[in-house]
Amino acid sequence: MNTLSAIRTTNQIVGRIAPGMAARMARRLLMRPRVNPPRSFESDAYADAERITFRFGLAGWRWGGPGPVVLALHGWQGRPSQFKHFVKPLVEAGRQVIALEAPAHGRSPGREAHPLLFAEALIEAAGELRGIEAVIGHSMGGAAALIALDKHRFTDKAVIVGAPAAMDRVLGRFADFVGLPASARDTFFDVVDRHVGVPARELDMARVGPRLPVNGLIVHDRDDDMVPFSEGVALSQSWLRAEFLPTAGLGHRLVLADPLVVGRAVRFITGAEA
Repeated sequence: MNTLSAIRTTNQIVGRIAPGMAARMARRLLMRPRVNPPRSFESDAYADAERITFRFGLAGWRWGGPGPVVLALHGWQGRPSQFKHFVKPLVEAGRQVIALEAPAHGRSPGREAHPLLFAEALIEAAGELRGIEAVIGHSMGGAAALIALDKHRFTDKAVIVGAPAAMDRVLGRFADFVGLPASARDTFFDVVDRHVGVPARELDMARVGPRLPVNGLIVHDRDDDMVPFSEGVALSQSWLRAEFLPTAGLGHRLVLADPLVVGRAVRFITGAEA
């Protein structure tokens, strides 16, 4: 029996006998990220980068010299090196790329994280930076960018890649993934809501979209096996100032390495639309 099978079996048993215990176990599993090292093709991503640290210990990496800032945030259990393919063309276009290590990831402090903490990290970094031209967010980092921009407009452009549109659906998919029985699901939602401090149903990017005061580029792959394509469609239908770039055959992570996606994002950020 592999680890996932063991987790699912345990949740099925405990969830029926003690749903509260199963819900708390699932909440910890959800919010405590594992460390994932860079993939082999990302190994040289930090060769020309500088480590940086913001107030309160938030960590990140900087590429390029003085120039307009492109702020980037990875997704759950992600890392800055996933933006490797964006760095070179942006730096060549005179931009400075700063990619954060989200809370509880990399060198940034914390044992647990959730979308609001990701969003607070962006706002914290933005408060120490000047001239932020755009933000790029992947997966949870994309959802966090929208939450952050709804609270504090620190840039006029956002590139959102493979991001969920509604956090309650994220929780539902996670509950299915770890095998929580119906008897424990409502308790799981309640436990997460109390821990985060905001009900998951209120973290709905489709509600935020109509009032977002920034221009956007939404990228979502039809074959994304982590965040369904329908999430990108929902976001694109609500965010009136955003363009939608659907892709296919790239999945959830390789979309960040696709030359056409990178090129379109760079042109959107720099204004070089020709």
